[in-house]
Amino acid sequence: MEIGLIHYRVGETDGVSLEMTKWKKVLEKIGFKVYLIAGDMGTSAGFKIPSISYSNTTNNFLKHKSFVDLNGWNEDQYICEMKSYTTYIYDQLKELMNLDIMIVNNIFSLAHNPAAAMAIYHFCKDRGIKIVGHHHDFYWERDYYANPTNSYIRKVLQMYFPPKDITHVVINSITQEKIKIENNLDSVVIPNVFDFNQEQWEIDDYNVKIYDKLNISKNDLIFLQATRIVKRKAIELAIDVVSEINKDLKKYVGEKTYNGKIITENTAAKLLLPGLPEDMDYLNTLIEYAKRKNVELKLASSICDNIRHESKGVFSLWDFYAIADFITYPSVLEGFGNQFLEAIFSKTPILIFEYPVYKKDIAPLGFEIVSLGNKAELKNGLYKVNQDTIIKAKDQILEILFDTHKASESVQKNFELGRKYFSYDMLEEKLRYLIE
Repeated sequence: MEIGLIHYRVGETDGVSLEMTKWKKVLEKIGFKVYLIAGDMGTSAGFKIPSISYSNTTNNFLKHKSFVDLNGWNEDQYICEMKSYTTYIYDQLKELMNLDIMIVNNIFSLAHNPAAAMAIYHFCKDRGIKIVGHHHDFYWERDYYANPTNSYIRKVLQMYFPPKDITHVVINSITQEKIKIENNLDSVVIPNVFDFNQEQWEIDDYNVKIYDKLNISKNDLIFLQATRIVKRKAIELAIDVVSEINKDLKKYVGEKTYNGKIITENTAAKLLLPGLPEDMDYLNTLIEYAKRKNVELKLASSICDNIRHESKGVFSLWDFYAIADFITYPSVLEGFGNQFLEAIFSKTPILIFEYPVYKKDIAPLGFEIVSLGNKAELKNGLYKVNQDTIIKAKDQILEILFDTHKASESVQKNFELGRKYFSYDMLEEKLRYLIE
């Protein structure tokens, strides 16, 4: 059996790209032939369809017409252009290998490219290819898609986001309940997973060079924010906590952290961000906010990829986890939470804002985390939680940092829970069921 995994992009460090690679690995272990298909291939091998890439000019132009402003077009002109673009994508799909199943990631749920959704749906139906919609995020979760500009795009959203007559996979129970109530669609929940059987990420002769590359002292405390830089990640909350930690560090001069760092008069807690900055206005706001809070940001996307490139001085995302002392994950909205699984695999303590999916699907399993609560307000473009919550989180972090036994016990417990509930073995079991 031959299976295609399609998305706007693969081979990068975003959650969907990473999850596609995991599915490919497990499906191949079962015995299927699997192909990656995307608009941008990143570092992955596969079949490239440029017209569905995030950066495609035609799509971004039509997306603006669909959800922002028709800007002088009438609806007939809009329909004509959208149908023409759909046909163009359909024709590119004709170059694909023969497939039995197409697993469509986010294209039927996040309305970034409505033409791609229509083209892929009709291409598969015309050729008898079974369709699985793997829905990570939905358009109704994003303000951008809230006001379609015309009746045609509203009809497209009704018919294709998602289509009714395909198999649906979602990544959390909140979404499963919502599409059942609002769309009368049944779905299978397959949460994000991680390979808990791989070798642990450790500090080695190569990734230790990150310290010098980014001008970080060996005794500085590294708080790793491994996500992309977008507003819903609420990175300002991490800045708030790190700022409070810096105020208290002088009390710990001469003491040793759980992983052997000695606190000196010059030790500082620094926030390391190797993720892609996808919202430059937000990034600039964070830089200014961090300055006011006396927190040094270490921006490292230019030296981070999903794999190492030692000849170019580029590190893998996992290298940054290896050198981290604490993980920050204050996101207010996630479909599931890849960075959470990466953090618990890395056996590093973690700070979390309890976003809805974490609270409902993950927290009941018993993970030990430092919490920022589950209530945040957006003020002047930045998320805020109660200052008492920030101080409490700071105190808990410092306690963990300087208590080797507590740190070791909590991260090992988290690792074992992750291996139990979110492993490749669990994914294999669910994919066998799905394909059958």
